[in-house]
Amino acid sequence: MALNEREQRVIALLAVRDRTLGRLALAGILWPDSSDANALSSLRSALSRLPPRLREQMMVTPRDLTLSPDVSVDLRRARELAQRLLIPTSALPEANDTVPAVVLLSSDLLPDWYESWAVDGGRQWHALRVRALESWSVRLFALGRFGEAVEAAIATIAAEPLNERAYASLIRAHLAQGDRPAALKVLAEYRRVAVTEGDAEPPAALESLFTSIEPDAPGRPVESVLRRARTAVAGEETEAFEVIASGISMEPSIRHGDALMVSPNVALEAGRIVVAVHSGTWIVKRLALRGGELVLRSDNVDEEVPLTEVEVQGVVVQLHRNV
Repeated sequence: MALNEREQRVIALLAVRDRTLGRLALAGILWPDSSDANALSSLRSALSRLPPRLREQMMVTPRDLTLSPDVSVDLRRARELAQRLLIPTSALPEANDTVPAVVLLSSDLLPDWYESWAVDGGRQWHALRVRALESWSVRLFALGRFGEAVEAAIATIAAEPLNERAYASLIRAHLAQGDRPAALKVLAEYRRVAVTEGDAEPPAALESLFTSIEPDAPGRPVESVLRRARTAVAGEETEAFEVIASGISMEPSIRHGDALMVSPNVALEAGRIVVAVHSGTWIVKRLALRGGELVLRSDNVDEEVPLTEVEVQGVVVQLHRNV
């Protein structure tokens, strides 16, 4: 169905705003340099030229316009998916739906349109989809769905080539699958892009990933420390070691990629955050009291692990975050 430029703008604006718009407001957005009378005249002309089948997909009154609720809008579906992925407790797409979902989140909005409303809408959508892809990759990794985490991280990087968290997710996913060469290629690509943008070296947190995962034990952090230090807790010095957090279950207290200084010599008390090994996997959780017994809980995910089922490595005594 061929539409001229004026008609395309009317339909596109209604789809981008995805709500009822008054005639005068819509006309003013589309023809900002015209008087109200001329802008309204241009709008009436555009509406009169719409093919009947398309006109039937709109709800038009003397005062306002909107798309019919029955009209399927890809942008609406994409926004709903992105917003759902940003909710830590929401269900993720099934494995066979991952590729279509990535595709849905991989396109910019009206990239060749330069009107202010299109540019603003495109900027907002770009920010939303990047956050959603980034969050999705982190959550997939936490669930052990490493191949899908790779797909989501690659899409994030395509949208935002210097997204450090996406590179970290991609490196972790490759390492978890035992593909160290692929992970090294990702780091090299980040270094190449960073140099192009004026930064000589990637952040130390990315480099440290290669010492925090065993090549022969995918997905398991090593017991040896990344860095040792002496730190003071309650006025007493204690030996501590550093690990890198992975996942989002402790946000906002601890974020994916944060460097955690952990002390094995601090008493376990409710409220403190600990690093522990559970079923062969290192986890970061908060201590809480349940029926007089200590358990480990996530800050934003409804999950709980009895203290008796884990091997506590230490208490988090310091956090470093690259902003």
